[in-house]
Amino acid sequence: MKENNLQKFLAIYSGDDDVRIREVSCGIELTVVCLDTMCDDKKVSSYVLQPLVYAEGATDISAVKTTLMAGAVVSKTVNLQSAIEDFVNGYTLVWDSKGNCLSVDTRTTIGRAVAEPPTSMVLRGPREGFVEDLKVNITLLRKRLKTTSFKAININVGKYTNTAVSICYIDGIADQTIVEKITQQLQAIDTDAILDSSYLARYLDTNKTILFRRVGITEKPDIAVAKMIEGRVAIVVDGSPMVLTLPYLFVEDMQSPGDYYENSSITVFGRILRFVSVLASVLLPSLYVCLQVYNYQIIPLKFLITIMNASEAIPFSPLAEMLLVLIIFDILREANLRMPSAVGISLSLVGAIVLGDAAVKAGLLGAPAVMIGALSGIGLFTLPDNTLVMSLMRLIVTFLGGVMGLLGVTLATIVTLLYLASLQNNKTPFLAPFAPNIPNDRQDAIGQKPVPDMDKRPESIPNENKTRRG
Repeated sequence: MKENNLQKFLAIYSGDDDVRIREVSCGIELTVVCLDTMCDDKKVSSYVLQPLVYAEGATDISAVKTTLMAGAVVSKTVNLQSAIEDFVNGYTLVWDSKGNCLSVDTRTTIGRAVAEPPTSMVLRGPREGFVEDLKVNITLLRKRLKTTSFKAININVGKYTNTAVSICYIDGIADQTIVEKITQQLQAIDTDAILDSSYLARYLDTNKTILFRRVGITEKPDIAVAKMIEGRVAIVVDGSPMVLTLPYLFVEDMQSPGDYYENSSITVFGRILRFVSVLASVLLPSLYVCLQVYNYQIIPLKFLITIMNASEAIPFSPLAEMLLVLIIFDILREANLRMPSAVGISLSLVGAIVLGDAAVKAGLLGAPAVMIGALSGIGLFTLPDNTLVMSLMRLIVTFLGGVMGLLGVTLATIVTLLYLASLQNNKTPFLAPFAPNIPNDRQDAIGQKPVPDMDKRPESIPNENKTRRG
């Protein structure tokens, strides 16, 4: 019964000291309720209490909403559940004696200031990054998309966290079937808590990819907007500085946030360098092992003599030696990530130099193995979002190279490429524009046309408007 909504609400929050209750009379008796830690005291006072305390003559809750509420966002709740959802998100509730309720936006704005994201720094271009506040993040998107075509669908996910999620897209460009599919996937989530956007990424990857993620992640508003203009959908999650983008292509990992603010020739060189670095990082340790064990005749004679002299007294096999080197570098990377910033850099330098030098002098590891392991580890960081995945791939390929030789490395490479080529999500092949071959989309893959010459949107991304200009 509607008459009992206020009593039910107060019973639900009975014993919660964070709840603030104030009785006010302005012609009718009203009960003002807010959460102390989720509401801004100044907003509660200026938007709700002051207009009510110094006013008279209200006859019902509708008159209160029309003439007395000073908040920018004031709405009449339709049921108890919607009132609770507003309440836990920082809205102040105004109840009358009949159980009717108004919700006033008095949310606090406490949070991290907008700053350059630590994982996407650029030499040129915008330095703003997303923060943990949904409203701020949507503002950063709208500031760059001043158009009526910008649309946002707001839902709440999580039984206990009731996390606010906004599905953003550009009407007239994004494929509506994909927008509807993503919305339905998110609405169908039945879980206790959504604490970060990465939780949602696991639900949106319907085929549960073993290694490679198929949901894009960015911390920069300009990158998110650029992807939306191509037809993608952006998913903003309250409490997370990471915005998800769908559909997602593997080639996006080769693209840097600063690519579009540099000369095209410099951008192409940088992308080729990243591709070669990652390829070498994954394959170099395995090639070192399999050539040393099975195909040493391929190694130049002088280099072979150097390797033999360096590894003559090593007590481990080439495979065990290389795996040990790779695991040590992975341990150093993990320790560096989790150490306080004041000692993290010094720890990584001391660990890499002292441990590597001591291991070589002690005869436990060979200098060539340490050097190749270090080069491989450095190359992985050219793709910071996939460092852990590529590190695991490197260990697998190295093991196969040590057991099966070049045949193992070749088989691992072919199987990986076939697996990636078979992946598809939201009508988008994962390896596009190379598998399948889409010539139009190669204008911004490894190579890059000058931005003024990109007159067509990617064909691999489903969209309703293929033309960027004209």
